[in-house]
Amino acid sequence: MYLAAGGLLDVNPGLLIWTIITFSIVVIILRIFAWNPIIHALDERAEKIHGDIEKAEQSRKDAEKTLAEYNQKLISAKDEAIAIVNEASADATRLKNKMLQETGEEIKTLKDNSIKDIELAKAKALQEVQAHIVELSVAVASQILKKNISANDHTAFIKDEISKIKSVK
Repeated sequence: MYLAAGGLLDVNPGLLIWTIITFSIVVIILRIFAWNPIIHALDERAEKIHGDIEKAEQSRKDAEKTLAEYNQKLISAKDEAIAIVNEASADATRLKNKMLQETGEEIKTLKDNSIKDIELAKAKALQEVQAHIVELSVAVASQILKKNISANDHTAFIKDEISKIKSVK
């Protein structure tokens, strides 16, 4: 009985009209003051998100480009380092060959000079021996002959004889 007289399921036309009017006013107020700002804020947020996504995509592309440039520079630096090492090695080989050649030339020059010095010393020694032999021969000859022949005559005679002996060789 409680349900039959004024229960929850009873329709009250006055209350229904005021509920519809209140609901309509609330929807209009919300539409004017809340709905448009909410929609506007959501649109701005969507645009910001799209912009951030585009920026992130651009940043990714820039990072890939920078990485590619870095890799290219790294390869270039490696190639340059290899070229420098190869050039240094070639320079070292050239320097070594040049030093060996110069050393060989110096040794040959020293050898030639030494041979010339030996030949000059030998010639000088032979001249001294020949002069000494001439003097001894003159002394021996003058004692054998016991006569005083001039030293110039004996020297000329012995030099002639030595020349004859040299030409016979």
